[in-house]
Parts: sequence; C-alpha cells; structure tokens
Amino acid sequence: MDLNLELLSIQNPWWRGESLKFDPSIEQYERQSLKRQPAALEQINLKQDKIYFLTGLKGAGKTTLLKLMIKKLIEADRVNPNNIFFYSCHNLDSFEQLNEMIKLFLSLKAEGKARRYIFIDEIAMIKNWQKGMDHLSKAAKLINATVILSASSFSQAKAKFNDVKNITINSLAFSEFANLINPDLFKDLTRENYQKRHGRLEYYLDIYLLTGGFISAINDYKENGAIRQNIYSNFLHWFLAHVARSNRDIVLTRQIMEKLILNLGTPLGYKTLTHKTKAKTHLTAVEYLDILESMFVIKTVYQSDGGEPDSRKAKKVYFQDPFIFWLFYSYTHGSLNYYQLARQRLHDPAVFFHLVENVVFSHLAKDEANKITYWRDNIKKKEINFLVKRGKGVAPILIRYDKEISQADFNIFKLAGFKKGIIISKDRLENKNGIKTMPLIYFLLFYKKLF
Repeated sequence: MDLNLELLSIQNPWWRGESLKFDPSIEQYERQSLKRQPAALEQINLKQDKIYFLTGLKGAGKTTLLKLMIKKLIEADRVNPNNIFFYSCHNLDSFEQLNEMIKLFLSLKAEGKARRYIFIDEIAMIKNWQKGMDHLSKAAKLINATVILSASSFSQAKAKFNDVKNITINSLAFSEFANLINPDLFKDLTRENYQKRHGRLEYYLDIYLLTGGFISAINDYKENGAIRQNIYSNFLHWFLAHVARSNRDIVLTRQIMEKLILNLGTPLGYKTLTHKTKAKTHLTAVEYLDILESMFVIKTVYQSDGGEPDSRKAKKVYFQDPFIFWLFYSYTHGSLNYYQLARQRLHDPAVFFHLVENVVFSHLAKDEANKITYWRDNIKKKEINFLVKRGKGVAPILIRYDKEISQADFNIFKLAGFKKGIIISKDRLENKNGIKTMPLIYFLLFYKKLF
C-alpha cells in the first residue's frame, strides 16, 4: 500500500470540506427512532493527552460513538478538521502500516500547535497493535494528542503503554431499554411504586428477552414488530469472519456453540464440550472458549465458596446478551428465520428459565467491579446461581423464577455459610431475616442499588 494523504483522505472526507451528514454510521444513527447515548461519553476527556481504549460487542455502538465525537468536534467545538484523523483498520496488515499513517497525518496534515485527535476503529484486527502504540508513545509522537481506539475483540495481553483508560461499551441493560422504548411508563418508577406497574412491565420483559440490548434490534422491533433476518445475519457474518481470520475452524466453533446452548446454566467440563466434536483435546476447547470470550460473545463463570474462583472444577458459560443467545440458538438449530424461532421458543420451559438465568448474569457482568462465581455442594446437589463479590462483601443470588419458594431455599444460604442473600422470584417481593426476595423485573431495574 502506497501511503499518501490522498489515500488517508478517503476515510477523512472532512479534510476536503465534506460534511459527516452522509457518513454511513451517522446516517444510520439519525434514521433510528430510538437513539442511544453511551455512558462512555462521560468518561472521555478530549482535552487530555490520553489514550482511550473502547471495547465491547460488535453492534454496541463503538464506531457510531467515534463518528459522533468527530462530528461534535467539527460542528460544535469548531476544531480544525485537518487536526482530526480517523482510520478503520479493516484493510491493514500490520501495526507498522498504521503507525506510518499516524505519523504521516501528524507531520503533513495536522496544522498549528492545536490539539490533534486520532480515532482508530477496530484496532484489534491488527496483530501486535499494542506494540505499535507503545512505539508512538515512547517516540513522543502523541504529545498534545488525544487518541481513541476501539475494538470488538480484546487480547488477554495487557497494554504496556502509559496513560491508557480502558472503557467497555456494553449492550443496553433492561432499565436502559425500558426508558428508550416507553419513557412514559418508566418515568418516576421507583422501588416503592414498582408493584403498581408490574403487569405492564412483564410485556416489555418479553420484548427485551428477544431484542436484548442491541439498539439495531430494538429499533427494528419498534418499527416492524419483529427483528428482520439481516440484523442477525450482519452479526453472524462478522462473527464467522473473525473466527476464520483467527485461523479457527468454523465447524468446530458451531459444534461448541451447540454444546454451550444444550448446557446453558449447567456446570460442565471440557469433556462435555469436546464429546462428539472435531476437538481433539480439552486444550482445544479452552482455546475456542477464549476466542469466544475475547469477542464478548460468552463469559465463563467458575465455582467458588465466596473466595477465589476454582478453575479446576466444572464451570458455567453464559451469553453476554439475550440477542446473542437467540442468534446462536437459531444458527445451531438451522433456522432460516431467527426471529420466528425465537418467538416460538421464548416461553418453552426448556429454554425460558435458562434464558432468565442468563439475563441475570448479563446484567451482573455489565459492572466490571463485580467478580462473579457460583456455589455448589456436589454431595447434596445444592447450588446458588451466583456469588457476586464486590470489594470485601459477597452477595449470593438464588434464582427461583420457575418454582415456589420454600424454607429449603432459605436453608441453602445457611448451608453455604451466608446470612444474607437475594432470591429472584416471578412476582414475590419481601425481606425475611436478611434474605431479600424480589421479582426478576424488579432485580433487572434496580440491581445496581442492591449491592
């Protein structure tokens, strides 16, 4: 690739005086009847010499966020467009190429001594990108510059360069979804007046369990009363392309997905994952789980007694969002209409109650301060779905949405050594001897205030 300013200007049309009005991400954002403003915006200070690293599931709105920041800089803050550089890394082969682009921008395009703004999208597509940014930082190329990086996958390796702030952009929680789709119903909703609206809230829970927190799926449902197949297909295409680009077997990936869906919410070992698949050893299963987790598709939860997780024992695997669950449920079942199958199977007991457990987990996982494990007594076959460690405290959570709550449920906390805890029910709300019982919807709306 012959690097020059003309090539760079293809992704930076504002250098030519062109408006962002017709930018695909901005156009899509403006067309949406429901618009998301990620809380990440409040964590980014564009006036600092800092590197921000935005990660999150594909479709969470990272690229749109970058373009909205650029639009604001040009139109509201009156920043010289020549001092703003954007590049999406889909066509780059190495970090050296990206570094040369950034240095070319800094030396030939950026004007004056004003602050420079560098936006790099999908940087994790470049191998050893951390090394490239480290080189730029140590060479003092990023002085008087704010750098925003984004990625739909992450590496377990820690970035070594200084002044990095990691920000995760999650899919919408139920409360955020609710305030978008029907703000009047959820206006002034509190824990005190919740029960008066419980019946109407259940209707929106069903919708959320289908759309998840994906703004494109939510908007499609609002406009069409369903989620069109292309919404699923776009994500699936990206997912399979990423698997292939990582030199992993797409067939084995699908086989492992089938195992995860069949065992959702159930403790499983690597033997279960590899049985009757193309995987030759449990190390292969570990490798594929790591890839899926790095793409924000799944999350592994380990067993513990409230302390450190024990990776030697059977673990559980959950999907990061209900939309992602239905995407792979339909994909592995060979459906041609993913939304139709999801609608048909939503209240199938074999699916629904595992989905409820999954959505509880996905909400807990949105706060990175929560360290999540589960407790199990293998002899007495008793289990607490989640232990949430935050600071020095541990909150046990038992899900009984599909069952009548009995004294035996309260005894599980005692057996595990906990005096306090949370039981998630279908519609029961009470506090008994330190054990708080609450409806699922109540928990999803107010879970942040419970810890």
